[in-house]
Amino acid sequence: MKDEGEPVTHDEAVLRLIWGQFFRDGATPKVSPRAFLPKQGEADGISVYREACLADPLDVLGAIAEEKRERYGVARLAVSELVAMGLTVLPAPVDSIPGHAVVPELNISWLSMSTKSNATVGSRRWPRLR
Repeated sequence: MKDEGEPVTHDEAVLRLIWGQFFRDGATPKVSPRAFLPKQGEADGISVYREACLADPLDVLGAIAEEKRERYGVARLAVSELVAMGLTVLPAPVDSIPGHAVVPELNISWLSMSTKSNATVGSRRWPRLR
């Protein structure tokens, strides 16, 4: 396992907890872009977890109260694809689960701005969010 304090590398994958209403399971799972909007507490960027820092990818569910875990899914994202979109992934360790990181460009300030106009994140223009 990687040390969570090391810089995130392009060959890594990160995991994002997704509320059940934002994905449909099936042969080809579909995830809504809204699953990647920052929550109120994500001022530093959306939370992700570095797969290389975890013993088991499902360990990320430890961030959710046990009685609510069945309501969530886990999305796996290649860091190289995030970087290709002009985004970055920075280590942001927390006590509860190893490998916590953030995507700083997708923060609550960006969300506030994007609801007012078309917002640009990295090299990509995102549609107005409602």
